[in-house]
Amino acid sequence: MRFNFCLAVVLLACCVLQPALAADGIVADESAVETAFLYNFALFTEWPELPANEFSICVLGSDRILEALESVKNKHIKEHPVTVTNITSAAQAQSCQLLYVGRAEHASIRNLARQLGNAPVLVVSEENGYDPKDVIIALVKMQGRIGFKINRTAAEANSLTVSSKLLKLALKVY
Repeated sequence: MRFNFCLAVVLLACCVLQPALAADGIVADESAVETAFLYNFALFTEWPELPANEFSICVLGSDRILEALESVKNKHIKEHPVTVTNITSAAQAQSCQLLYVGRAEHASIRNLARQLGNAPVLVVSEENGYDPKDVIIALVKMQGRIGFKINRTAAEANSLTVSSKLLKLALKVY
């Protein structure tokens, strides 16, 4: 319980520190903050079943996030070692637990969501012109800060349970 509270505080701290990072215009730090969000999203989400040997974080269309995720490769999520994989198709995404979709792939998010169906994949992307119903968590940049919106309906349809602690930190839950 104390561990979960500490993680929630870290996640909240990422939100608070973001204005200072953005003011400096340091893209690498923005990527690090987004990586911290992704890691914590995984910690505060429950999957119906996980593979026995790894927790797979996949990236589609974002080299900067792929590079930033190097920092979590030696960590564990739900007692599973984290692997980070660059993917190029929705078919590859079926084996992911968490999928980050970069801006370069926003035009194909609807097709990606359709191909994934109700697979237990936590799909995360930056909010930017696509239908937010096609992702489970949308990162939102506002006034130099990063926040997030959660589509709890889509999470439940994919047999994922998002912690109430994470839901409380969201800008919007629908």
